[in-house]
Amino acid sequence: MRENDEIGPMDKAAFAATRSLLGKSQRELAELLGLSLKAVESYEQGWRSVPSNVERMLYYLLFKLNKEAFEAEGPCWAATSCPEERRGHCVAYVAQEGHFCWFFTGGLCASAKASDKSEGGARHCYGCAVFIRLKALAEASAEGGPLRVGAHLEAQTNQGAPR
Repeated sequence: MRENDEIGPMDKAAFAATRSLLGKSQRELAELLGLSLKAVESYEQGWRSVPSNVERMLYYLLFKLNKEAFEAEGPCWAATSCPEERRGHCVAYVAQEGHFCWFFTGGLCASAKASDKSEGGARHCYGCAVFIRLKALAEASAEGGPLRVGAHLEAQTNQGAPR
């Protein structure tokens, strides 16, 4: 962890841990994300840095598959007391995706980008207390048992299926 508990770029250990939380082998994750097996191996061995798009996709899967763990949490704009005048500049607010703001903005807080530079300008989402809390809740939920990507979709589909 960095200063103030900020999460830095995903390293090899975080990549492997997230893959494990998703319950996927290296091959399965490579197929799911459209990557080569060699790429996944390279990220886990530290031979190559994890690209930001791959990192965001892993976090998205982790969050999406464990969203029950943080559904009661308020949206990011409420938790950060984002002023009304800035919210219109934020794609997450416009899309009403307050738990996935970091995914939509590419890692930089959109409302902060619209802020006065004297207030610090753009903030990286991985340093945001909201992201850190949601990530911890999603990880704790995932640790409760192995996840199968798609299992939540199967459950939703089967709920409405005739018996």
